[in-house]
Amino acid sequence: MNDQLFWDRNAAKYAKKPIADQTAYQEKLRCIRSVLYRTDSVLEIGCGTGGTAREIAPNVSSVTATDISAEMIRIAQLRAREFAAEKIKFFRSDASQEVPGYPFDVIFAFSLLYLVDDIPEVLDAVFRQVKPGGLFLSKTVCLKDRSRLIQVFVRILVSLGIAPNVACISRSELIRYLTEAGFEIDQVRFFGKNRMSPFIIARRPFD
Repeated sequence: MNDQLFWDRNAAKYAKKPIADQTAYQEKLRCIRSVLYRTDSVLEIGCGTGGTAREIAPNVSSVTATDISAEMIRIAQLRAREFAAEKIKFFRSDASQEVPGYPFDVIFAFSLLYLVDDIPEVLDAVFRQVKPGGLFLSKTVCLKDRSRLIQVFVRILVSLGIAPNVACISRSELIRYLTEAGFEIDQVRFFGKNRMSPFIIARRPFD
């Protein structure tokens, strides 16, 4: 099963799933808002059903949000009607594709990079699309930093079609990918008790 088909089939269930740690999520939103300006144009890749895009839309000038799943985008568009819909544009796109409207002031990729086929390719696309001095915010599962037992368990879920394909990377490898793409790391932190998914604020240097 390819990634698009997996997420199309699971979009409705994903949309109904509650946030596992609401306190950590709100802490993440506060951190995101602290680095945004009202004049910012934002791109979110891998937006899912658009929850984060809707949350931050009132704080910025515009949000462009994309996802590989057409069904995720359909649900996101329906939900956005009540939340600053005039500021958000949703459409289907692969994470490595360039998005109309770039360059952006800020780009988000939350719970995404470990799900793509080629992390360096996606980061190269992000780097091209963010303005010099602009920010790239990501939160990424680093499975390699957990026990071998958990890694094996995830691989079993993937083989059964219960979970999507997952790249087994470490935090140090993720940071290396970011710096090789040209980014400078401003901040690495965690929210809540989860120490498997670092939240990273990276910056494209001025040319």
